[in-house]
Amino acid sequence: MSSLPSDIIADILSRLPAKKLLCVKCVCKPWCHLIDGPDFIKLHLEKSIKSNTNQSLILKHSHLYWVSLDSLESASEIDHPLMCYNHSVKLLGSCHGLLCISNIVDDMAFWNPSTRKHRVLPFMSLELRRYTGSSVCSVCVFGFGYDITNDDYKLVRVAQFRGTEISFVECEVKVFSLRRNSWKRIKDMPYACRNGNSGDFNVVVALDLAAEDYKEVALPEFGSKNFNLDVGALGGCLCVVANFSNVRSDVWVMKEYGVKDSWDKLLSVTREQMCGIGRSVRPLGYSKGGSEVLLEQDRINLFWYDLKKKTVKDVMIRGTPISYEVEICLQTLVSVNISKRDLGKNQGTADHDKNVKKRDDFLSEGFKLVL
Repeated sequence: MSSLPSDIIADILSRLPAKKLLCVKCVCKPWCHLIDGPDFIKLHLEKSIKSNTNQSLILKHSHLYWVSLDSLESASEIDHPLMCYNHSVKLLGSCHGLLCISNIVDDMAFWNPSTRKHRVLPFMSLELRRYTGSSVCSVCVFGFGYDITNDDYKLVRVAQFRGTEISFVECEVKVFSLRRNSWKRIKDMPYACRNGNSGDFNVVVALDLAAEDYKEVALPEFGSKNFNLDVGALGGCLCVVANFSNVRSDVWVMKEYGVKDSWDKLLSVTREQMCGIGRSVRPLGYSKGGSEVLLEQDRINLFWYDLKKKTVKDVMIRGTPISYEVEICLQTLVSVNISKRDLGKNQGTADHDKNVKKRDDFLSEGFKLVL
């Protein structure tokens, strides 16, 4: 292959899984330099997303387990990089092959399970009481995503504080930037998080990671208000799931972000098609050919839904716990480190965000909340 042009070699190698590429790096110095380069890492990521390949599932019970989405045959236990006396961690999100995890003392890290590289985030404590004890933190949620404008991975923490007076609610929002390796507080979210299944409170709020603006996302017409609403991403598109208790779950996909008329009901699963009670489902990803969608049900079951036949097929994975949380994670070479060149490029950019063009087309790369 030494006689081939470098771009042809890059195209061939970019079709390999991440773990095989780590072995291929040992073939020669030029290949090692190529595979470690940011252009090749981006090429490999883009091919994986476009072809629905190099996908894996991370299952979390008391330990973490990994299984390839291509086979879904057996799960392997994997070790995470955070110190924890019982090995248990929280999965805060997944983006481009990076997982965001935290332990019981709120240490957090960005971690690439494929390369086994990680970066521990600067500690950010949570104030359980504010204003001399007049309010307490009632909700704390996280979102992990990619800022395409600034080529940056960001973690968002929303902490909601409620006062002794029912009318007082404050939603403090802090954002960690991998490029800056620091946290900063942005303007408070002008919405309150609520619990319950009333359709009157089903509002999806999007945070543009570049412009740091909030906006409501127009939802489809569900035809009823008696359901629980979940939000996520599927195939690079925003999706919502309307879980009608003991009846069915409808999965909607927004084909063109920000356009209400582009909502499309992708599938509807009845309770008779599920195992057990069937309170809720969550779409994880498409099959390689795109004809099936993998769904997780009540943290106890996985099944494929055939979009053409409208049938389901249970997935049995050897070595998995009885119940688990699950995240879909690409197998990529995306780095958790920022090069010196990139750090220099971003010096003095404290005021840059004010001039950034607002972007609405963040799709799954933005941060989304169900309120």
